[in-house]
Amino acid sequence: MRYEPTFLDDPDDSHRTEILAMAGAAAAFDGVDPLNEAARMSLRPGAAGARHLVLSGPAGIEAYANLSATAEGTAIQLVVAPEARLTGIGTAMLEAALAALPPDPAPGIWSFGDLSAARGFAAANGLRPGRNLLIMEAPLTGIPAPRLPAEVTVRAFRPEDEAALLGVNARAFAHHPEQGAMDAADFRARTSEDWYRPEDLLVAERDGRLVGFHWTKRHDADLWEVYVIGVDPVAHGGGLGKGLLRAGLQHMAEQGARRVILYVEGDQEVAVGLYRAHGFRTIHTDVMYVPA
Repeated sequence: MRYEPTFLDDPDDSHRTEILAMAGAAAAFDGVDPLNEAARMSLRPGAAGARHLVLSGPAGIEAYANLSATAEGTAIQLVVAPEARLTGIGTAMLEAALAALPPDPAPGIWSFGDLSAARGFAAANGLRPGRNLLIMEAPLTGIPAPRLPAEVTVRAFRPEDEAALLGVNARAFAHHPEQGAMDAADFRARTSEDWYRPEDLLVAERDGRLVGFHWTKRHDADLWEVYVIGVDPVAHGGGLGKGLLRAGLQHMAEQGARRVILYVEGDQEVAVGLYRAHGFRTIHTDVMYVPA
């Protein structure tokens, strides 16, 4: 028999193992990871900011939903084990998740890769597309030389930069429900990841003040990521964003990377245009659905 969806107040090691194994099986089946970095980090012991909904069957956990608070409401990530699909489990999980949340602001449900099955599920459950998140990729060849505004220098991050960097991030991403909410705990969690190195986080200074940064991320020897580029609004209009992009691309190429990816909101036309001008092309799109 299957059971009702249940919230876990604090997932233990066995829950985390089951959830991640089931998500791994779904990723292998669908060709796209059903959980993003934030959801995976929220499963760690002591992590805060997310609720965890599971539905179990005779063989263990068959579905999982991550409900994470953002500045604009709750973001839901939902995954059902491949062998348990087309049984109504997904709808039961969605209904339970929505019932646990206030209707305003409306929650959003992520569809990574916007697969056809997910589009069908959304339509059947009265959801419509909201945000589009583009995943773009470029080869790391022919990188133009960085040109920075006058009196701006770029160097590697130092621990004493943390507060200033968080301030720039908050101002640069005031419009962004996830990135703009990064606080000291989030930052330290990310810098505790195995991939993090301070030399891969480039910061831009002008007159001793931090005015921007480009955080690069190594996936493997060939593939890196433009993890975050943030420019303080007071430094807009001088070409700092373009200069930081090129400085980061050059850094990644110097580390031996051959390809680079990034994530960008589909409605950020200026940023998308900048990336396209530097050889990036959209390889797939993540869609956040909202109640119609």
